[in-house]
Amino acid sequence: MRLSVRVRAGPGYAPGLLLHHGLASSSHIWDLMLPRLSRTFRVVAYDARGHGLSGKPSSGYGFEATVEDAAAVLRATGLPRPVVVGHSWGALVALALAARRPRMVSGAVLVDGGVGTIASSMSWAETKEYLAPPHLAGMPVDEFRTMIRTFAGDAFEVTPDIESMVLSLMRVDRQGRIHPRLSRANHFRILRAIWELDPLTLWSGLRVPILALLARNAEGPEEEGWFRAKRRAARDVRAVSDPALVRIAWMDGIHDLPVQRPAQLTRRIERFAREVVG
Repeated sequence: MRLSVRVRAGPGYAPGLLLHHGLASSSHIWDLMLPRLSRTFRVVAYDARGHGLSGKPSSGYGFEATVEDAAAVLRATGLPRPVVVGHSWGALVALALAARRPRMVSGAVLVDGGVGTIASSMSWAETKEYLAPPHLAGMPVDEFRTMIRTFAGDAFEVTPDIESMVLSLMRVDRQGRIHPRLSRANHFRILRAIWELDPLTLWSGLRVPILALLARNAEGPEEEGWFRAKRRAARDVRAVSDPALVRIAWMDGIHDLPVQRPAQLTRRIERFAREVVG
């Protein structure tokens, strides 16, 4: 299986960053941050299996395989002990990589993910229904472009760069109709792996520094419920992890912080990376 990898070379002997996107996303989620990050770091971003331009097998979506994929990217790109940054599902992969392969990374930044379990609040049947991907296959691409402008509500302006980012998640056929690059079957395979994982088993054995940056958005009853759940999960993490290694901070914003708060998120990553790799 092939993985689609993008490398942005920084200055000579620059420390490394490995970027892992979330479920049903792609490496382009980081596009607004790459120009600044690559001034200081050698940045590697890749499409996880099943996503983007990477291979799309029908198996291997548990965390053993996705951690091995990340390790394979590090070996292939020669990125020595980078800071790994993960968003959402990617935060869980980054956490698992840091916990299971601590000699391969200097630390990890978890962006609105990596804490809490879905299984504590929803059954698998409820999770599968609530977090199912929308039925978009066959939609005319112009109709989809119009829909993109409603995705974020008032959280941020959908610029041409953001529109291109979202369109990268789709393949457009000769009739001008879209098809998600991540299949529904593979979406549910990843979702099942997330549902089954208890992140606390990873937090308790960490040996490298971790920064968890969690989105704080309590506007509306649903968002307030997720915020309360994240606060409880953060307390659980603090209770089982080494306070000398683990830091949890909050950022005002929605789940997609790399799109809504790219400059602020970049600064937080830069500051943490300087602390752990110099």
